[in-house]
Amino acid sequence: MAEAESVSGDDPAETNAHADKYNDPRAAITPRGVAIAIGVLLLGIAGAGLSIYARKTKLGETTRFWGQETITALQLAERMELRSRGTSSFKPVDLSGTPGLGHLRRLLLDERNYDWSSEQAGSALADCGEPQGDRPRCVQLRLTDPTAKRVGPIEIDLDLDTGWIGPSDGSRRVRATERVQPKLANYVGIIVSVEQKRSDFRDQGGPGG
Repeated sequence: MAEAESVSGDDPAETNAHADKYNDPRAAITPRGVAIAIGVLLLGIAGAGLSIYARKTKLGETTRFWGQETITALQLAERMELRSRGTSSFKPVDLSGTPGLGHLRRLLLDERNYDWSSEQAGSALADCGEPQGDRPRCVQLRLTDPTAKRVGPIEIDLDLDTGWIGPSDGSRRVRATERVQPKLANYVGIIVSVEQKRSDFRDQGGPGG
């Protein structure tokens, strides 16, 4: 009988050997703890939502200014070409697939990148003068969608010194913000410089040419 009782596992000392782990008062779940956990969770959700909202491209003012076709072209056009305007002079550059093109599209799409108080009738290139240094000053972006044909050719003029941007028909213009102006100028300057070096390299016949 004694052996049977030992095998049965009814010994209180053996049954409660780890009871302290389950009854540790430091691990107690209180209403206050639950409230704190829920609060932290809600703050995390709210923070993530605000982060997504802040990064989301805002199109209200840009759609009004550019029109839906230009917005669609900036979002989806298969091909974007950079052309010289005014006193700037360089060969047309196909921007399709170049590094930073997505960033350029977002810069032109987001309404927060424009100073809307400067909007007025007139050409973006009305004040176009000589380039400052080696970088081009006045350029045009030509967007086309030859495969899907979702939009017709769209042409946008930029004066990279003054920050004026507008459609190439010269009907209206608006300035990019002071924060965005150097980004546009740097992007165009780098692209044109790299393309010029590639062209010179090809003209020399490449390695051993």
